[in-house]
Amino acid sequence: MSTPTSTAPPLIACLESFLSPTLNIQAAPSSPALQLLPPATLSKLRNLGHPRSRDMRALGQTTQILSHIPVSATPQICMKLNDALDTGTRMQNDKMVALALLPSGKGEGREAAGELQRCVTKLKFVGGVVAVGSGLEDRSFEEVWNIAQRFGVPIVLREGCPTDDQIAEYTQDLPNTVVAPLVTHLHNAHAASPMLILRLYLNGVFDRYPNLRLVIAHPSSLPSLLPRIDIVLDSIPAADKPKRSFLDVWQHNFYLTTADILDLSSMRTLLEQIPMDRVLYASNYPLEERGRDMMMELKESGFLTDEEWEKLACRNAEQLFKRSSAQLGPYNANIKTLAQPSQHVVLA
Repeated sequence: MSTPTSTAPPLIACLESFLSPTLNIQAAPSSPALQLLPPATLSKLRNLGHPRSRDMRALGQTTQILSHIPVSATPQICMKLNDALDTGTRMQNDKMVALALLPSGKGEGREAAGELQRCVTKLKFVGGVVAVGSGLEDRSFEEVWNIAQRFGVPIVLREGCPTDDQIAEYTQDLPNTVVAPLVTHLHNAHAASPMLILRLYLNGVFDRYPNLRLVIAHPSSLPSLLPRIDIVLDSIPAADKPKRSFLDVWQHNFYLTTADILDLSSMRTLLEQIPMDRVLYASNYPLEERGRDMMMELKESGFLTDEEWEKLACRNAEQLFKRSSAQLGPYNANIKTLAQPSQHVVLA
């Protein structure tokens, strides 16, 4: 990793991970396949001290917005993991800011809402993380959306760590040296389906909670599906659709991270599909350690103005996670913006 210069603008990394040292890692069909990760990565996942701070400096990051790596966990275990994260970040002088891991199984919405409220009010966490699954469509999760809107904190949608059972189908007879990178970098976290957010939309969640903010951790090819989504939704009778249009919800209620972006071409495509004030820089540390190189290439390309680049690098995160004051208008949008898709020049 190259060391940034002292004059480099700050980067707030919004999709960074932690793994509690107390979580037992074992190879079992129903257990998360964390044992496939390289020992060095596991060591970095567990560390919130000087080694992580050193890596942050090398990556050009002033702040990490981080959560426990998504695993299927009971409400009681989620509470213990969040307490461990709180203990680890408390002495970091705001260099590391925590998101609460919430239970996401069917019928666990009430417990998830209670844990979100506890973490936000008592531990001063800045939002929550849920492992994407069918539990989020359960009516009990109305309580989570309600708490998130009431306290003005975002919910990050992340794919849970796959189990050995889930990956066996496409990794049979392959050595671990092949399986590990497939699971880490090309599993379903990088093949995001629009079905969850469309079901939430069609169930009227955003009519009931117009200020709810959801962060799609790994958007993958999702932005490129917007034209198809628009055509499909146009075919549905108006009486069977929510009052707000999907485009309105997409512009005002969703944020995307750059965790899947590896080159300038992909970055341009992403920025053309969602308003500029809805994109968050992410490095996916320590599963990946992409520093400032791509961001510097973007800055030097002239595709964004200096102000737009700073919004992507840190200002959008400051506003979303309340790291600085901002004057907000409807749907928590900065009143200076008129967000339109396919216009990267729009300012937040």
